Amino acid sequence: MTKTLKRRFIIFTMTAVTCLLVFIVLAINSLNWMMLERESDTVLETLVDADGAFNKMDFDRPPPFSRPLDMDRMRASRFFIVRSDMSGNIVDVNIDQISAIDHETAKSYALEVLKADDTSGRVHEYKYAVKELGPNNLTFFMDTSEQSENFRMVLFASSAIAVLCWVILLIIVILLSGKVIRPVLVGMEKQKQFITNAGHEMKTPLAIIQSNNDTMALIHGENKYNVHIRNQTKRLNVLMSNLLTLAKLDEEIPLPTETVNISDVASELLPTYMEDAQARKLRFTVQIEPDVVIQTNKDSFRQMLTVLLDNAIKYTPDGGSVRLSLTRDGGHIQIIEENTCDPSLEPDPERLFERFYRGDAARTQKKESGYGIGLSAARAICENLGGKLIAEYSSADSIRFTARF
Repeated sequence: MTKTLKRRFIIFTMTAVTCLLVFIVLAINSLNWMMLERESDTVLETLVDADGAFNKMDFDRPPPFSRPLDMDRMRASRFFIVRSDMSGNIVDVNIDQISAIDHETAKSYALEVLKADDTSGRVHEYKYAVKELGPNNLTFFMDTSEQSENFRMVLFASSAIAVLCWVILLIIVILLSGKVIRPVLVGMEKQKQFITNAGHEMKTPLAIIQSNNDTMALIHGENKYNVHIRNQTKRLNVLMSNLLTLAKLDEEIPLPTETVNISDVASELLPTYMEDAQARKLRFTVQIEPDVVIQTNKDSFRQMLTVLLDNAIKYTPDGGSVRLSLTRDGGHIQIIEENTCDPSLEPDPERLFERFYRGDAARTQKKESGYGIGLSAARAICENLGGKLIAEYSSADSIRFTARF
């Protein structure tokens, strides 16, 4: 239990930390990219407005959300200009401000832009903008490779810092997890110890009550009071058995397993429940595939099936139906128990697995209702055996419990 709680605490904490760090890295780099884009757009707009001539550039109005422009920054920018006529013919190429591009490459880029027929956009590592100037078009290309490099550097640095912070926090969380969960472990241990002690202490009084009640019935004859006492002691015995089972399973001690023919185990349980179903005029249908064998704990598996069938017989309305199937489903073993029910008692069937939860909110004992612990024990047993138990409404008036191994 200690290892499980520590692992869950570490996973939960580091998941939250991971989400926070990812958000911070994304926010920083998104904002950085937006600022770099705005800055390059501002430089390109200044070039277009001045027709590429430095002496015509106006730096009086500072651009919003970016650094102020000056002549030094404009002269440090790398760009080239291609002049073309209205027919799409290249008239002139100016590559004075860039050395990485030759005339032929500049012409090929300009032809790509002319074919695209857009006034602005991006081609390769260059942003471009087209401006009509008399009978010609000026296409300005600005190199954004430095912008991309700056973005990658910030992305790498922020990611590296985030990973380093994640590792440091992981170490801190691992070191502190024991202290954090210690109060929880102490409380849980006291609770389990109380349940175990109470269960064992109550067994003897219940056995004495049952024995005395049977003796009185033999001496004075059976009456309704004997029946009530017998029923209530049985219910208490079932409750204590389930509580002890849960307390034992909460310790997460692996149960001893063996090769078990679960088809035979299920078949052995059926006669009693079929008799009860017949007495209440329930339709009980069974589909058990023969010789289904798995590695499991026989007693625990039988207890899980008993809980499911007890629950079905107890809560199926008179005249309803119960269906049990045990089949192979690919690489899995599937056990389905489906019975008629009243879904209006609980819209969420998963709540039925909560300890001490019953759809009967008033906690009445109509139809000898249980304590709301049986299904919780069944799921705990199933998970301890490596399976999964789920509940769902298969129709408006039927509930289905499916166990897969």
